[in-house]
Order: sequence, then C-alpha cells, then structure tokens
Amino acid sequence: MENGVREIVARAHQQNGEARASRRNEALANKRNIEEEDFVREISEKEAKTLANACKSGKISVAQLRRLSEAIAEQPLFADRFLEQDGCLHALTGILSGHDAPRQLAALHCLVNLAGRGHRAEQVAKAAGAYLVTLVSGTNQQLASYAAHCLGNLALSESSVVPVLVAQEALPTLLTMALAPASSQDTQDAALAALYQLTRGQSLPYDTLRSLASGCLRLVSVKPPIHLLWLTYSLTASQPLHNHFASTSFLNQCLDIATYEIFQKCDSRPLVKLLTPVVRILANLSAGPDSVAVCLCLLRHPDFPAILTALLSTNYLHLCREALWLLANIVNNESVTVQEEFVNQDLMERLETHAVAAVSRLDPYALR
Repeated sequence: MENGVREIVARAHQQNGEARASRRNEALANKRNIEEEDFVREISEKEAKTLANACKSGKISVAQLRRLSEAIAEQPLFADRFLEQDGCLHALTGILSGHDAPRQLAALHCLVNLAGRGHRAEQVAKAAGAYLVTLVSGTNQQLASYAAHCLGNLALSESSVVPVLVAQEALPTLLTMALAPASSQDTQDAALAALYQLTRGQSLPYDTLRSLASGCLRLVSVKPPIHLLWLTYSLTASQPLHNHFASTSFLNQCLDIATYEIFQKCDSRPLVKLLTPVVRILANLSAGPDSVAVCLCLLRHPDFPAILTALLSTNYLHLCREALWLLANIVNNESVTVQEEFVNQDLMERLETHAVAAVSRLDPYALR
C-alpha cells in the first residue's frame, strides 16, 4: 500500500515538474519573441515551389521572405534551385528598390545568405550590386549594414566578383559610410569588413588605394575596429602606399594599440584579433621602401622591447611567428644606421633568449 502511495506521489511530482519546465520555457520563448515556426525545419518540395512562385510574382510577404532566408541558409540544394529558376533573383532584387523597409530587410537577409553560399556569386553581384550600393549610401542604418554584409560575402565568395562590384562604385560608397560620423558601430564594422574583402589580394588603381589609406589613417585610434586593422594590413601589402603609413604618428599608434592590448587591459590575455594585424602591419612596413625610417622609429620607442618580448613569449604560436617575422625584418635591414641602433639598444641580449624559445616552439628541430 505504501509503495502505491509513493508511486502516486512521485508521479504527481514528476508531472508538476514537467508542467513548471514547460511554463518556464514558454515564458522564456515569449521574452525572446521565439515561436515554433522559428525553429529550423526542412522545406518540402511543395513549399519550395510556393515560395519561388510567390517571389517571382512580387507578392511574397515578409513572413515568407523570412522562411525563404532560413531555407537558403540551412539547405544548400534549395539555394541552388532557387537561383536556377528564371525570375526569382530578379524579383528578389526588385524588392530592394521599393519603399517597404521590412520587406527590403527580409530580402536583404535572403541575399546575404545567397552570397554566403557563393553559388553563382557573379550573377548575384550583377543583379543586386547596384541596389546594394544604393542602400549602403542610404540613411537607413540597418539596411545599409546588411547591404554591406552582402557585398562582403560576395567579394569573399569569388575573386571574379570584385571587378563587378568595383565598377559599381562599391569602394568609395563603403568608405564614405565607414567615415560618416552618423554611422553606427555595426554599420561601420560591416563597411570595413566589406572593404577588406574587396581589397584583399586585389590589384586596384593607385588612386583608389590612396583614398582608402587616407580613410584608414583617419579612423585609427587606441581602440580601433578590428576590421579597420585588417583593412590597413591589406593596404600595407602594396609598397607604393608605404609612404602614407610610415609616419611616426601612425607607427606610435600601432605600438600604443599593442601596449594597451598586452599590458593595460583588465583581461590578462591579449586580444589576438587586434594584435595579429598590428604585428603584420609593422612587419610589412619594416621590409618596404621606407624600412629605414620605420625600423628606427620602432627601435627608439620605449615600449618596443617589452612588446616584442611579450609577443615572443606568448602561447599563441602564430603571434610568435609574426613577431619573429618582424624581428627578422629589422635585424636583416641593410642600413648601417639601423644595425647600429639595434646594437646600441642592447636588443640582441634582451631578445635572444625569447627568440630562441619562440623558434624552438615553432620548430623543435630548427636549432639542433
């Protein structure tokens, strides 16, 4: 009898616990505005055809556009079939030219996911590029941010897309948005990320690169956006631009960023995403046409030995590699003045142990 009562009580407790958990999950979902339809579910052939037909007709709703965006993101085959149907991409880009901001935003979500897939990227760039550039230069920050993300995804997917976007004035438009005081941080980050993807490994006209370099110098600070530093690193790969970046003020700013990230942050771990492009920028400049002035500026900076010691001693192996690259460029500089300055600063004695340890970590057999 007692066992039967215990079972009934245990079952009641279990049911009450499940009911409380259900109510708690429902309350949390309501706070997060999550509905059952928001969870990923496979799209059927019938629903796919319905979405494609609704898109081609131009009467697709915001809810259907969101479902379309989810399907493109989660199902690669659906994205391929969608692009293969005549009129779908044209209708989707046509929504961007309207005045209904929610529909424009939902259509941008679809295009961002299509661009991220990389399928027929050149076709998407030719169809939507001009609309995206127009939205980037608009006043709606949210639309501009997603348009910039789409441009960045397109540039990342295929190198052949970059000339198409450059011809559509994407570079100056993105730079203007990044420099605009009214741009939000999200919008500025999206613009800088797109600029980095458009300039990375590309041969662009000198005038275009010079304007980008000037824009980067205006934005650099002790706490810069991460994508700004990666964009600057991409630009320093072009040696004709080194005269813009070889100034004492810019080099000191780079060293100030490294000093802050390594020694002055509350977090004892350095922010690798910032330090990596900074060290690469300095390494590029120390091996270019203005290397003598750059190396002397670095060697005479009071924080440089401590920065280099910390980089050579870090557990982040790629930072050790970048620091050794920078040190090698300075040590191998052909200028007698640089060599004398290196000796006068006693850097060889101060850095030799750390450099040997860094080389041993990167290649245990290199010094045997």
